[in-house]
Amino acid sequence: LSEAQANTLRKMMVAMSHDIRVIVIKLADRLHNMRTLMALREDRRIFKAKETMEIYAPLANRLGMSSIKWELEDLAFFYLEPAKYQQIQKMVNETRKTREAYLDDVLTILRAELDSVGLENAKVYGRPKHLYSIYQKMQSRVKDFSEVYDLIGMRIIVDTVPECYSSLGAVHNLWHPIPGRFKDYIAMPKYNMYQSLHTTVIGPAGRPLEIQIRTADMHRFNEYGIA
Repeated sequence: LSEAQANTLRKMMVAMSHDIRVIVIKLADRLHNMRTLMALREDRRIFKAKETMEIYAPLANRLGMSSIKWELEDLAFFYLEPAKYQQIQKMVNETRKTREAYLDDVLTILRAELDSVGLENAKVYGRPKHLYSIYQKMQSRVKDFSEVYDLIGMRIIVDTVPECYSSLGAVHNLWHPIPGRFKDYIAMPKYNMYQSLHTTVIGPAGRPLEIQIRTADMHRFNEYGIA
């Protein structure tokens, strides 16, 4: 961090110790700034984007505000790595029809299985992947786009914690789980109090399928955190 950025961070930490609402407002203000960043000179856009990636997005994550974190990261990514951003966006758009057809098939199978075990009220839908998260996976796992995007995401929202585990049983009854890819963040929440069950299974056509399972209350907190 530069001295100016470190000073900004120190000021926010002091403000947070007095009233957490100050930080929520700061994050909302930064999100608005990032949405209108095109109006600034290029050097200021780069500075703001770096600051957002290094300070504001991690802070939003720390406070459990994942919906803001993801948008801040994608907006910063757009300005910091424009060519890579456009490349990944293009590949996402090109595979959308195939991906949506596959998710429709998965949804039909999963919906029938959940209904058969008495979970008719469960909500099931596809989970969109953010461009920056795809880029991170490509970088950290040294994979190309086709390998990363084969990990298609689904989310199951239920009413109670016991229904979360019942849904997990239904998923594993349908498809074999991939060893080492199950995480119980309900029993052991993340440091920012994020709660959910995560599993990756071998879905239809032998394709890896990521599934998150949580209650509606967990989902609301996971999206907006302390806000």
